Amino acid sequence: MTETTGTAGTTTAYPSRDAIRQTVLGYVKGLENSEFDAVADLFADDAFYSHPPFDPDSPKRAEVIGREAVRALLKGRRGTRKWFHEIQTLFVADDRCLIEGIVRESEGGPIRSSFAGAGTFDAEARITRWVAYRSVPAIGESLD
Repeated sequence: MTETTGTAGTTTAYPSRDAIRQTVLGYVKGLENSEFDAVADLFADDAFYSHPPFDPDSPKRAEVIGREAVRALLKGRRGTRKWFHEIQTLFVADDRCLIEGIVRESEGGPIRSSFAGAGTFDAEARITRWVAYRSVPAIGESLD
């Protein structure tokens, strides 16, 4: 855990950068392996989760509040996709992270899309807010 003293003399405890990285990697790998209980356990009790629609015909994002709601959403609507996330950037500062990369149909397989995500974390490196984005076609594909 890292502590930072603000201008008013208050101390804020942040999880270590490595702890946040491990949580994010656990989230990504858990989704890849359809381990939705393990993924949900990475979230704080009152976390906010926002994901692009799981149904391509839906105009609404998949959004819930709370660890158990994340668990139910993933089990009920995500399905068992075996997509592989190739992380190109994972940046961590204080209690926040940014991640971006591409999604492949399988490890080394064809590119399906690009993704980006932003998260905040509590002192135990549990996710308190996660917002994910997807781009289809993948970023850079129009250059081919």
